[in-house]
Amino acid sequence: MTSTVTTPSREDSDESSRKGARSPWVGFIVRRTGSLILSLWLIATLIFFLSRAIGGDAVRAAAGVTATPEYVAARRAELGLDDPLLEQYGRFIERIVTFDFGESISTGNSVAVEIAARLPYTVQLGLYAFLLAMLVSIPLGIWMAVRTENGRGERTNAAFNAISGFFASIPDFLIAISLVMIFAVGLRWLPAAGGEGVTAFILPVLTMSLGLIAVLSRLMKAETTRVLREDYTRTARANNLPPRVVLFRHVLPNVMTATLTYSGMMLASLMGGAIITETVFGWPGIGNLFVKSIAVYDYPLLEGLVIIIATFSLVATFIVDLILAKVDPKSLIRSS
Repeated sequence: MTSTVTTPSREDSDESSRKGARSPWVGFIVRRTGSLILSLWLIATLIFFLSRAIGGDAVRAAAGVTATPEYVAARRAELGLDDPLLEQYGRFIERIVTFDFGESISTGNSVAVEIAARLPYTVQLGLYAFLLAMLVSIPLGIWMAVRTENGRGERTNAAFNAISGFFASIPDFLIAISLVMIFAVGLRWLPAAGGEGVTAFILPVLTMSLGLIAVLSRLMKAETTRVLREDYTRTARANNLPPRVVLFRHVLPNVMTATLTYSGMMLASLMGGAIITETVFGWPGIGNLFVKSIAVYDYPLLEGLVIIIATFSLVATFIVDLILAKVDPKSLIRSS
């Protein structure tokens, strides 16, 4: 009796290879998507119960002191605010699946309409701050690493560490107040609030970007210093390659991974920073609307704003993770 050994065909091997190549990406995307959905659910649940714990009567605040008790009671019943808390929570979760946040108690308009009217202002402000931070911090950090290599430029290094450490450690509202006092009140070069054209953006954008520039430039300096000490960089220099070739071929590709990683956190922090910046400068974005929704106990508006901000931050981080996995396949393998 003879035994037959079946040899896998080339097609079977190719198919197995393709499945094996796809599996890290499939697992990566499934895990990241699951984490994103879970995070959104936790944030939505937290903001729902916290908004109810704030206290206050949103209907009374919106109707004013002249509203009769009968009107307030009827309005509360219409909005379902007298229903059991878990019943309200169930309706809330059902609505947010379709991003239907209900009606704003303070304005009577759809929450989606209120947010859509303000969101472009915040996106524009955040985009300018993000671009400014990237355009300044990346070349600054690389230049500082090259300038202070092998112990050179001690005074320059000390000044950089002191200034960047200062701006990285102070909160945005202090930066905003300082900029207003210097450039709006003292020098009267720029408007403290409002204004038209480019001048209206300068102080808010600086407020949101200075701290990011400080942190990212320090990160870029540290990463560039590390790459300059690597063997492949030393070899390139030993072969008398021009400094520009060494920079663009060996240094930049290896430091951009850290930049991509931090850029996701930058986008998330910009949304949080917009709340403070827009309040100080009277900017008509969702950050300003967020503060007003708390002041008048507008639960639906507050919940909608938090979920929109959280969704933007989580999706931005998700996209950055995908780009990072494409640029650096090792991160994809490590996550698997």
